[in-house]
Amino acid sequence: MSTNRERLNTLYKKFGLEKEDTFKHQHYTILTRSGIEKVQRGANIKVHYEVIKCEPEFSCVKAFATMKDSEIETFGSCKRGKGGDGNTISWYVMEIAEKRAMSRAVLKMAGLYEMNHMGEDESEDFKAPTRSQQTAVEVNRLIEELKDKNCSLDRAKKIITDMQEREAENPNSPWVAVINVAMHEFGDEFYTRGDELLTEDQLTDLEENYTSKPDDDL
Repeated sequence: MSTNRERLNTLYKKFGLEKEDTFKHQHYTILTRSGIEKVQRGANIKVHYEVIKCEPEFSCVKAFATMKDSEIETFGSCKRGKGGDGNTISWYVMEIAEKRAMSRAVLKMAGLYEMNHMGEDESEDFKAPTRSQQTAVEVNRLIEELKDKNCSLDRAKKIITDMQEREAENPNSPWVAVINVAMHEFGDEFYTRGDELLTEDQLTDLEENYTSKPDDDL
């Protein structure tokens, strides 16, 4: 009997899903609009709609999805408003309701909904993180790893090499914060263990160039 991960890998390959088609959001895996379309095309899912309600600030759409001999019905709705008064600030409530209905229908029919997959159109909160947000998450993750007592010198060397390359491509970037922490946590070991990666002069240059820079750029 296959595990959920094996089943998920099989479905990803079947539908041609790639890394850029998904992203994580708390407890769910979110599929982008392009990812949903790949699933629909790969599974040959046909979707038809019925407008349940269409008002200037609220719309509800029923989606009928069929795949071979299987069929399901589900709904998508959208209400304009902020906070608890609605779930979008857009005036295109009908279009959003249609996208939500289609997303749910396709994912349910393909067997992905039951595996905690949702479409990015289903909620305003389901938006892919920006590049700066992704960078901040990775910076924090690397800093925590460097501060962990189980982090080895070899791993620290690899991290600082990667950060030097990224910093060279984008001077004064947030990667400086990772270099600062690496130098603080492992600087003495680089000196005393005759590290081949960084010479003493290079370490001195790093200290002069980076340790005086604030981490507030994150």
